[in-house]
Amino acid sequence: MAAVTLSTLFKWSNQSCNGVILAKAGAGFSARLISEHHNNGVFRELFLQCNNPRAQISRGNGNPRVCKIEAVKEAYRKVKMPLLDPGDSLYKRLSRLGDPNLSAVAVLQQWIDEGRKVKKWDLQGYVRQLRKYRRYKHALEVSEWIASRRNYQLSPADAAIRLDLIAKVHGIESAEKYFEGLPDAAKNRLTYGALLNAYVKANLAEKAEAIMEKVKISGYATTALNYNAMMNLYMQTHQFEKVPLVVQEMRRNGISPDAFSYNIWITTCAAMSDVDSIEKVMDEVKHDNSVNTDWTIYSTVANMYIKADLVDKAESALNEVKNKMPKGERSAYEYLISQYASLDNKEEMYTIWESLKTTFPKLLNRSYIFMLSSLVKLGDLEGAEAIFKEWESVCATYDIRVPNMILGFYVRERLLEKAELLFEHILERGGKPNFNTWEILAEGYIENENFEKAITAMKNSALVGKSLKWQPKPENVHAILTHIEKHGDVESADDFFKMLRDLNHVNAEIYNFLLRTYIKAGKSDHKMLERIKNAMVTPNEETQMLLKRSASLKENSLGSV
Repeated sequence: MAAVTLSTLFKWSNQSCNGVILAKAGAGFSARLISEHHNNGVFRELFLQCNNPRAQISRGNGNPRVCKIEAVKEAYRKVKMPLLDPGDSLYKRLSRLGDPNLSAVAVLQQWIDEGRKVKKWDLQGYVRQLRKYRRYKHALEVSEWIASRRNYQLSPADAAIRLDLIAKVHGIESAEKYFEGLPDAAKNRLTYGALLNAYVKANLAEKAEAIMEKVKISGYATTALNYNAMMNLYMQTHQFEKVPLVVQEMRRNGISPDAFSYNIWITTCAAMSDVDSIEKVMDEVKHDNSVNTDWTIYSTVANMYIKADLVDKAESALNEVKNKMPKGERSAYEYLISQYASLDNKEEMYTIWESLKTTFPKLLNRSYIFMLSSLVKLGDLEGAEAIFKEWESVCATYDIRVPNMILGFYVRERLLEKAELLFEHILERGGKPNFNTWEILAEGYIENENFEKAITAMKNSALVGKSLKWQPKPENVHAILTHIEKHGDVESADDFFKMLRDLNHVNAEIYNFLLRTYIKAGKSDHKMLERIKNAMVTPNEETQMLLKRSASLKENSLGSV
């Protein structure tokens, strides 16, 4: 087999019945070929094809035979190159980039260096998918990479998506600059709409109104889409009275409200607790044959009735939700479970739960969380424990959010011993406590006045949650600092303060606690003012007074030496 060369391998590939060949040249020879030619795209593609464990090969005589490709695999192992995976794809590699600080461009370049092809249409799809899953920075990097290629031209839709991504990643000013730099032909319905949406998300009412006028003057406001954006803006900025005015303007311009328009309008009425207006809008909805209303409109109405304690009307609206919701929409079932819990209707809640399990034999962890949350709301400890056991019996991965629901229930019910036993059980099952797990335990220890364990639990929360920008609950921080101050425990105060500082959770009140603890212990820190300034915290009146008292303690201690 020593006579086998790279060109021979290619020749075999071309003669193969199905374009797949196997290099039975031995692992050592294959390793040398791979080592010498691993940057050759055709060669890598050939070995990708060979990853079929029953590869058909032919050596020119037209008689195919079946054999293994262990020699090829061993060759790849010897030169420490990963065997090409047929299931590998560029999008999979991009989607695995969890950290926004990692570069999508580096992944693209590596893909090309491996001799693989990239297609514009595929990349555009990746941008949309990454954007869909809120991977805005990576989506923008791929979009910019597409734009940097001479033979790739961005369409108006691509430009609109890129503008949206720029606004999300770099802010409004950068988005405006990008829009201004677009050629006039690219300033169309799509890019104007993207800029309008960026202003709406940033609650920039004046700029949104100005761009909306340009949209109307340019003749782009021909559907409900842009009007809906303005209605959203007025709802977000609590300018509720402007929402019906937008609807009136739409109708004057011959544009009918769509389902989203009605949903925003109803949500606005609900925010104003205006039951009469909601019922008037719903009457319009029922008589508007052009609108295909979905279950979400009735869910908004039901929420309003529940808040107004109009139980009969709420149940009627929830019945409409059941009639309108698609059978395959999990979120509708989950919504109904939570709302029937708000109505204290446990029987209907369990009916929906059983229907959900029948429709979806494999439930998501999220669905269990909804059910547990509802049972916790009703104070049904026995029911919650039963659902938790059911989840444990079927869960594929031990999602810590699920046991956290029970853990929090135990702590709120002051069942600390059960909470600690559950925590041990979580660890035995391989669960990984998150910052919420530890803070729930800390709350239990605070309630039980076991501050040593509470501080340890809070430190663990900080350790797990720092990279996620976790911030402790102010009431827990206050309780621990009050205890430390009461005992004049300077060492614990400094230690706990360091944790808070690392979390960027310091302010004048935190420093006041620290100063009072020092004073209680009869001690002084002559660098305290410098520490406060370095943290860029502005001292308040109490801070100034405490600093003077602390300085006085220092002078007295020096005088007594």
